[in-house]
Amino acid sequence: MKKSPFLSLPAWLQEILSDPFKKYLILALCLLGIGIYFAEQHRPEQVSSAHQDIVFFFHSQCPHCQKQKLFNPYLKAKYPELRWAEYDTAIQENNRLFAEFVQRNGLDQRQMGVPLTSIGPYVILGFDRRETTGAALERGIQAYLRNDPSLFRKEDGYRTEKQTVELPFLGEVKYADYSLFSLAVVLGLVDGFNPCAMWVLVYLISIVLTLNSRKKIWLLVGTFVGASGVLYFLFMTAWLNAFLFLGYLRPLTLLIGLFAVGTSILNIREYMQTKGELVCKIGDATSKKKTMSRIDQIAQNPISLFTIFNIIVLAFIINSIEFACSAALPAIYTHALSLKALPAMQHYAYILLYDFFFMLDDLIIFSLAVLAINTDLGQQYAKYCKIIGGIVLLLLGGIMIFSPGLLR
Repeated sequence: MKKSPFLSLPAWLQEILSDPFKKYLILALCLLGIGIYFAEQHRPEQVSSAHQDIVFFFHSQCPHCQKQKLFNPYLKAKYPELRWAEYDTAIQENNRLFAEFVQRNGLDQRQMGVPLTSIGPYVILGFDRRETTGAALERGIQAYLRNDPSLFRKEDGYRTEKQTVELPFLGEVKYADYSLFSLAVVLGLVDGFNPCAMWVLVYLISIVLTLNSRKKIWLLVGTFVGASGVLYFLFMTAWLNAFLFLGYLRPLTLLIGLFAVGTSILNIREYMQTKGELVCKIGDATSKKKTMSRIDQIAQNPISLFTIFNIIVLAFIINSIEFACSAALPAIYTHALSLKALPAMQHYAYILLYDFFFMLDDLIIFSLAVLAINTDLGQQYAKYCKIIGGIVLLLLGGIMIFSPGLLR
């Protein structure tokens, strides 16, 4: 009896099950994720960790401290993603930690007392009322979450570290923003050198070049590249809004981190196996022949609105396949971006930045084709993108798994 296609396993699942390395890797990552999740659920609250978001020093006999202790549950409920450490300075060891904190951050020991609250780089001393000090605490939290020092007023308290640096020509640059910038550049470039769509662009250019029509090169290839960029921006916007809708969920961040680590290991393994050769594993020879036939037909037809429409449809189809081929990179980047409490316009600006570097390789190949320059520079550069992307994903995935607070 012939096996029903409906009951057969998907090709990607068959490919995983046929590879012992991938099977055991997935099993190991699942066990690691389950172990970390349950360990975190049953872990006693850490009050001695140096990696807390908010540190609260108080004295058990201090009346102002008692006022703030009544207010703190409100902050903990409103901002559940923040981790707290609380130290009673009536205990000798905690008093020593308080003195070390003051000295380490260069604060005036003569002016320091309790209650003292450290929110990242922002320090609020004392507690008066909910409307005054309570509001200052919230401004400190907002400034910390949004990486925006302007939200924290001078009269609110102290800043214990410099979050900006002056660079020639660029002026003042925030460290947190620069990390997102770097991530967009690296992951965008790595994601751009994707064989699932690269071969289509190269084949389209080769066909159009045989027609000796510079107008067709600009119109057809330019439309293909532009439509690809627009579609990828829409895909990434959908990822971002899904993550923003869900909010900060530790299981989701843990899952994305495990996905990143698994993808990085497979990327590094593939690089070692193929010696950097670009290989697309999405689609088969039959589908590629159909795509090539469609490209031939589009290129041979005279320029018209229908031709432009066909090239846009082709770009959407090819880039949908490419998105399936490298979904890990945009998913991981947009999830890291969603963890930053930024204004909506900045979120989309960072996606545009990623999209630009994602399209940069296509733009370079397009420019070289227009200038009729034959070079294998792009191929040589793409050769190392797999290993670079694997290392970046391994680091980013490790942060999401073991220390997600650093992403904020």
